[in-house]
Amino acid sequence: MAKNFIYGIGVSEGKEGAAAAAEAAKKALAALKGKMPTISHIYFTDDYDPQAVSNGLKAVLKDSEFIGGTADSVFHNDNVMFRGIVVVSIYSEYMHVGIASTDNASKDPETIAEKTVKEAIGKVHIDKYVDPYLLFTRMKQTHLSWMLKLPSFYVMVFTRGLKLPIMGDEAKIIKGLSNVIGLQIPVWGGSFGNKTEKVETGQPYEITMLHSGKIMKDGLIIAVTSTSLLYANSMESGCSPTEKCGFISEVANNGFVVTKISNMDVADWYAEQLGMKKEEFLKSTRILTQLHPLGIPDKLGNYMIRGGGIYMGKGLAYVAPFQKGWPVYLMDGNAKNLLTASAKLRDNVDDYVHDASPSVTFVTQCVTRKLVLQKEQKKELQMLRKSLGNSDIVGFGAFGETGAKQGQQCSFEHVTLNVFCMYDKLMKDLKQ
Repeated sequence: MAKNFIYGIGVSEGKEGAAAAAEAAKKALAALKGKMPTISHIYFTDDYDPQAVSNGLKAVLKDSEFIGGTADSVFHNDNVMFRGIVVVSIYSEYMHVGIASTDNASKDPETIAEKTVKEAIGKVHIDKYVDPYLLFTRMKQTHLSWMLKLPSFYVMVFTRGLKLPIMGDEAKIIKGLSNVIGLQIPVWGGSFGNKTEKVETGQPYEITMLHSGKIMKDGLIIAVTSTSLLYANSMESGCSPTEKCGFISEVANNGFVVTKISNMDVADWYAEQLGMKKEEFLKSTRILTQLHPLGIPDKLGNYMIRGGGIYMGKGLAYVAPFQKGWPVYLMDGNAKNLLTASAKLRDNVDDYVHDASPSVTFVTQCVTRKLVLQKEQKKELQMLRKSLGNSDIVGFGAFGETGAKQGQQCSFEHVTLNVFCMYDKLMKDLKQ
């Protein structure tokens, strides 16, 4: 029985948007036993009219805050839906959330991110009695290093993913956030999207985001939380570096297109590394660059992954930018390697949160993992849930993931499994 926070999860695969949204929201609210949600998360596929979904949610969630958007797929535990709606409602007197959103975010992503996070911070309502007491108690009962290690604040950021000719610009959004909150506050989230098949075949599509009745097509949603609850976040791809490497020697379109690696045409370089003719590589560029993504090493032994390059006639186009001069390693991203991500996530989380299992875990699973895992997409979610102690997991197939390993600075990546764990424990009660 939850003591410090309660949550409810509702799922609907109904055909009509308003009815399906209302059904899922009612199921989620039922677990809150009459409490008004502190925040609700909404993930849905693009099979529904967004206005109808918003109307159905408003009818049930009333004036409580909800945020969300469209995705390639949505899931609860191992139930993966390519048509459906998931609603997660959370209540706790130990978390205070300020939410701000904006449309037309692509006009000036960095500046708009700065403005939006400032607005969200201004909406965080601190309990002037309970929160200082809990902070005092935490300082009195736990080691100071634990307070430094896990801040009492975190940020969730949801962005509009790639919709050509407009890029997602998530890196600029992260820069805007860091200009305001610095680099040490944990940031977790992902990019909403649509069916990957539409992207790959050039079909028209929209990416819709919702915030408490507001509907956005070029949106940015930022939720700033002050909390005394225990939480943990981590990100992992499972990809393994090979000994084949090079450097980004030429880019175009502000870094979103790589034209040369190690002074070679990028397609020639890739074909040479893979031991095949260029013509063979060009026939299967999308899947080959997914199975063998590029990894950009950092100073901590991690690799920032860029996968799924699209051949543009001259160069490979990516959802996130590269910079000239970056070293890159050819990574091994086969299904066997990807399926190691769950155990690595657990180990990273356990380094922070010993002997504790989350109650609910939010997950963004990169849509490009689906291309490699195929039918094992469901298996990965089953493995993740087991690794985390059989907590509820909820989330969506993302067009990119914003996050980091526990305790490290956030970045925008691909091909990752990205988690945010919430626990029925107060920070003051965990001894470190």
